[in-house]
Amino acid sequence: MELLLAFLCGALLLCLHGFLFARLLPPAQKAPLFAVIRAQGDGEGLEQTLRHLHWLHREKLSHFTVLVVDAGLNPEGRRIAAALQRKDPALLFCTAEEATLIFKRKDDHGYFSP
Repeated sequence: MELLLAFLCGALLLCLHGFLFARLLPPAQKAPLFAVIRAQGDGEGLEQTLRHLHWLHREKLSHFTVLVVDAGLNPEGRRIAAALQRKDPALLFCTAEEATLIFKRKDDHGYFSP
């Protein structure tokens, strides 16, 4: 009985620690944050990756913009990507060439330049 009680107390402490760490002590985010996903072929794993990222966002563990970079999607992969974008209009898609323009340094007059 005591062993079971000790186990339950330990599990409760772990849950409490996870709650405190995730909810009360989130890191300060000052700059825009992007989650960049490289998609290629038939888009294998794309939906699952987006589901995990949306979970982080929904649980307020992180705030970011999701950017899916087309690094050689075939027609089936583009169909999946289009369906995912219809499901979540905030999802950004671009080609690999466009991604280089988005992430240029400020001095290079890229996307984030004033």
